[in-house]
Amino acid sequence: NRLKKGKIHQRIDYLVLDVDGVFTNGQVFYSADGELAKAFDMRDGMGLEILRQHQVEVIVMTSENSELVAQRMKKLQIANTFLGIKDKYSFLKQFIKDRNSSFAAVAYIGDDINDLTNICSVGWSFTPADATEIVKQKADYLLTKSAATGAIREACEKIIAYNERYE
Repeated sequence: NRLKKGKIHQRIDYLVLDVDGVFTNGQVFYSADGELAKAFDMRDGMGLEILRQHQVEVIVMTSENSELVAQRMKKLQIANTFLGIKDKYSFLKQFIKDRNSSFAAVAYIGDDINDLTNICSVGWSFTPADATEIVKQKADYLLTKSAATGAIREACEKIIAYNERYE
């Protein structure tokens, strides 16, 4: 919570998203050949497209190495898709440094304990309605929608409205 008190308010330039439990409901269907299917919400994809039209860059990071996720993000034209990220905080810190930006310019959507440090560090953090309890307690904003049912779209709309005050 120490991190939370020091938050600076400014325009959001980046939205960083976890995948499982944010884009998807966390379920994955496996066959003998491996990962078969994950469900994504089309409204979320449209929300991210609209957000990008408002000059917010979208970054996706997941600890999983999923070909399905790679395919979906390619379809959504999210070039900044990073798979197999085990330390999400270190990765985000380096990403921000490389862009000569700050945590204050970042919004983050995550749902589980491996997202917690980022949730407590960024300018504005969101979590889906069905996230884990600890993340619900720590996130700045608890979305009314669950993962894979429009949670990302809801967050995109909030960010666009919030950024209007800086235009």
